[in-house]
Amino acid sequence: MMKKSLVTFASALVLASAFVSNASARDGFYFGLRGGMTNYNLNNKEDTSVDKARVDFGNVWHMSGAIGYRYGFIRLEAEYIYRDDVDDDYTFKNIIDDGTFHSTLESDSFMANAYLDFMPNYWISPYIQGGIGWSRLDLSNQDVTSEPRPAKLTYSSDNFTWSVGGGISLRLNKCVNLDAGYRYMDMGDINEANINAHEVYGGLRYTF
Repeated sequence: MMKKSLVTFASALVLASAFVSNASARDGFYFGLRGGMTNYNLNNKEDTSVDKARVDFGNVWHMSGAIGYRYGFIRLEAEYIYRDDVDDDYTFKNIIDDGTFHSTLESDSFMANAYLDFMPNYWISPYIQGGIGWSRLDLSNQDVTSEPRPAKLTYSSDNFTWSVGGGISLRLNKCVNLDAGYRYMDMGDINEANINAHEVYGGLRYTF
């Protein structure tokens, strides 16, 4: 019985050691590449019966590059995010009648991010993330119900942006990590509507 217990205990130690690194993860500067999907939402902020709209633009791809510094549990980085253009139709409601608009949205963002790695010296480590930065938004609308169709209306805005999220890092060795995560981003307002997004991503991070 004692021998069986010792074997079980030893097996547990071997299994646990599979998830713990023989050496600490490397501190220092890193470079990261990420890619994934963005789901935009447009919410009209007018709380009247005149103009109300909420648009779920669906999914588009995005990619980003980041340069940062890791020290212990903390990572700080600067990131640039490029997103594919997206277009969709939405219903426009007012006190007279309803209509349909065709909208196109373009955006890119510059972010300053902070990460908290809960178990940086383990092979697998969960993390949480927050960021602030700036986004460039370009939105165009055209009424596709009226005939003849009116001219397309275009709007541009440079907005304060914030994000929160989390994910999991898989450490391949002292220098290389694979990251997978989710974040919510609020990109501010354009033409009296708020633009926000849900993003999922995966990426590679290399520490020098």
